[in-house]
Amino acid sequence: MTDRSNSLSAMQSLFSGLESRIVRQRMLPHPSEGSLYDFDPNRVSRRSYRAGDLSPSGTGSFTRRESVGLLHKPMLGLATVKVCVVLDFSFTKRRFTPETIHETVRWSLAPLRPDIYFIMGIAGVRDDGLGHSDELLRALSGGPNWRAALIEYADPGWSVTPPADGAILPALFENLFDPEPVDQKVARVDAALAAADELKEPGGFLLIDDLASRTAVGRDLVTDRAMLYAERTPGIDVKTVGGDLIIQRDRFESVRA
Repeated sequence: MTDRSNSLSAMQSLFSGLESRIVRQRMLPHPSEGSLYDFDPNRVSRRSYRAGDLSPSGTGSFTRRESVGLLHKPMLGLATVKVCVVLDFSFTKRRFTPETIHETVRWSLAPLRPDIYFIMGIAGVRDDGLGHSDELLRALSGGPNWRAALIEYADPGWSVTPPADGAILPALFENLFDPEPVDQKVARVDAALAAADELKEPGGFLLIDDLASRTAVGRDLVTDRAMLYAERTPGIDVKTVGGDLIIQRDRFESVRA
């Protein structure tokens, strides 16, 4: 598990750019109404929560939550909150569970405000490399007026796991909650592909999922970079084997000097 000091820095980077990432979206969806709403970035409704010692010299677990309600002003009538962005980071063991998701949902007041759509990021340090249970993934899309994504810090980058039901495009969660620029992610994946010993031997291969985990970059971007690398590199191909997507060097192709 990433140490407490690095986790504190990661949390600060996550929250420090939240408002600018929201502003860049210009409009946000309200899927239950089938609408897109613009908003005034200078007029928002805020709620905050902090627990534990957040100082650099502190000890123990800590939590920070921010809720940003975005005001939409119709042509006639008063401005109202239509969409709310919630970010919740905790440094604690067993961070990513269905229970922690529903704890954030309760804090956000989503069950009490069915007229508002809540877009949530459940953030923390990656617990392990074992993946997530089906129960946890189902919990991400468990409410009529909210959806959540897992935002995992996997030093040096962030991994975003969106809900799978398609109510909100996965890219929106990445745009709102991932503080790392795309060009840095691209550079890390490209460097990992170029350095991979598995691709230097005839027949050697890498699972795309393993490469995504190794680089802490989303699977879609890793797949795109792997396919581009294969196009540019003789003897390398991306294929599906036994249901797994892999990048592989041809068995009869050695690395050219």
